[in-house]
Amino acid sequence: MSTHLTEWRLRRLHAGELAGAESQQAQAHVSSCTQCQGVLKGLEANQARFEAEIPFERFSAGVDRALRKPSSEPSRPRLNGLLVAVAATVLLTVAVRPLLSQPPTNRLKGGATAELRIGGDGMAQRAVSPGATEALAPGERVRLGYVAGEHRYVLAVSVDEAGEVSALYPATGPSLPVETGAGTHWLPDSVDFRGAGLERVVVVLSDEPLRVETVRDAARRAWEVSGRNVATLPSLGVEGEELHWLLRKP
Repeated sequence: MSTHLTEWRLRRLHAGELAGAESQQAQAHVSSCTQCQGVLKGLEANQARFEAEIPFERFSAGVDRALRKPSSEPSRPRLNGLLVAVAATVLLTVAVRPLLSQPPTNRLKGGATAELRIGGDGMAQRAVSPGATEALAPGERVRLGYVAGEHRYVLAVSVDEAGEVSALYPATGPSLPVETGAGTHWLPDSVDFRGAGLERVVVVLSDEPLRVETVRDAARRAWEVSGRNVATLPSLGVEGEELHWLLRKP
């Protein structure tokens, strides 16, 4: 009796992460194993549902619109190679497929959490849980979502390797009230991180509004405390709960 492939290996096969002899061996096993075929078909079905819930046309619409805007119109700021574009205003509730290398989702006050989703032209979308590190491919963009739990306000910033802090949502002023209702709500911006190197994204959920300027200053101080190493950036130390991701830009 042959040993079945682990779900992890089947996920890697499905994602195209196996190469050479390892890929050939896995494919040969699946071709003769009905149980592993069933697991692989389930992974494919999960990916199809994932893609259908947020079609990339919606995900990228804001970036495309921004590129078409005439120069006479006001544009959102570009900070340190970061382009933020207004995306579709429809807020979507989604189910998240399991990920390769995904850590357990952080559960905070009252079930609060957040999600970072990556998509790009001709590329499969994927969700990244808080605390994870993820590489971006050229042309891929990012969208942020949250489950507020008992929190009432939301704000997002990013920090690059040089300690430059960019306000993602909102651009200035106080953090914004969370959307009402259960499920994941998506911030109405898709983000194209330009340049190379590491970028840390931070979502802050709080009971009281925080000013973007205050959070930016706190992020800069945290970068200094980390020894100017964005990969080891500690908590920003602001009121509320933080969720972090580390992105590696191409």
